[in-house]
Amino acid sequence: MTICLNTENSSSAADPEATSYHSYFKLLAKISKKIHSNTETLEIIACIVENIVDVMSAKGCIYWILNQQKQIIETRIFHGFDYQSLSRVDYPTLMTIFKKKKTNPICITDARNDTRIPDLERLGKRRISSVTGMFFDITGPLSGLLAVYFTDSRTLAPHELELLTALGEQGAISLEKAMGYDKKTQIMYQQIVEGFALAIEAKDKVTHGHSQRVARLSELTARKMGLEEKKVRQIFQAGILHDIGKIGTQDNLLERLGNLSKKEMSTIRQHPCLGADMLRPLTFFSEIEPLVRHHHELFNGSGYPGGKKGKQIPLGARIITVCDAFETMITGRPHIPKKDLAAALTALKQGVGTRFDPKVVQAFFTMIQENPGIIEARETIASCLDILQQNMVQLAQQNQLAKKLSNPFPGSF
Repeated sequence: MTICLNTENSSSAADPEATSYHSYFKLLAKISKKIHSNTETLEIIACIVENIVDVMSAKGCIYWILNQQKQIIETRIFHGFDYQSLSRVDYPTLMTIFKKKKTNPICITDARNDTRIPDLERLGKRRISSVTGMFFDITGPLSGLLAVYFTDSRTLAPHELELLTALGEQGAISLEKAMGYDKKTQIMYQQIVEGFALAIEAKDKVTHGHSQRVARLSELTARKMGLEEKKVRQIFQAGILHDIGKIGTQDNLLERLGNLSKKEMSTIRQHPCLGADMLRPLTFFSEIEPLVRHHHELFNGSGYPGGKKGKQIPLGARIITVCDAFETMITGRPHIPKKDLAAALTALKQGVGTRFDPKVVQAFFTMIQENPGIIEARETIASCLDILQQNMVQLAQQNQLAKKLSNPFPGSF
């Protein structure tokens, strides 16, 4: 999406600053029109950062939406060169780089040698010489941070700072306008999720609390992998709803998991598609539906329902697969004996690269070391460090070479 700025031809005597103002006002008018025509908020911000790069001849531009209360980055939108030393940092690092002041802007005149900016890429940090950032209040705990960066040492002129301020405020206005609607939608959305969760609990009392525990493990793993908070929330909600399809499954089958015939098992295996089909008509579940549908796919393509493999499987589904397997192992079922912590972790390790995404398992292992209270087990995390601290990528290669398919469950699961 590009906004074209068709400024009139000027004579050599024309004031370049006046010409710039003319272009800027046209741009602001178009952004304002988008806001009042109820264009999607993230689309408006994407338009803002794209046009800042264009009219300022910048190398790139980023707009972060920050939650100051939770101290997390909710969303980041960028255009131009992906300056990873800035775009990939976490919230604490970002706040160190752009220490919030009462007055804007925050100017970094020598980004190449500024020690606050980490070197997260081979040559990227050297390509950027100067950075200008500005904070904008949105509503409640949310604020915006806009940064534009250049290859040369650049000090923005007053009229350029005015444009940056105006566009940053336009982004904040569009977000604030959307928040009133989004808050009501989120309340309704949360009520629906909670209603579905209660329905699952009522249907399958044997696995009471399973969905909530899988959701919490998935949420923490997703956050450990550095996913944006919007994605983390979606994965948490998909974790709550991953077994919603079992509402349509006969009670006697659910009660005998681990002791089913092939025909009965084929019926159980329909639950991911049944669940996804239940969610599909609800448009606000569109991002969650694929995660529910594919949470029984396996990394090597031997899962169901689609036989997808590797990155064909949505990342959220790959995360839920690991957390679902682990939670089932440590709690057990009437016909599936529960495993102790070390045995469950070993089973995950044996499935790395075949059943499970090695990067997800690595993040999961790191997460439970950092959150030992999340695991309800007799053993301590410290007693399993030899398992938790192994390199999963190397282990995945070994497992794939050995053509192992470690299944921690009986064949009827």
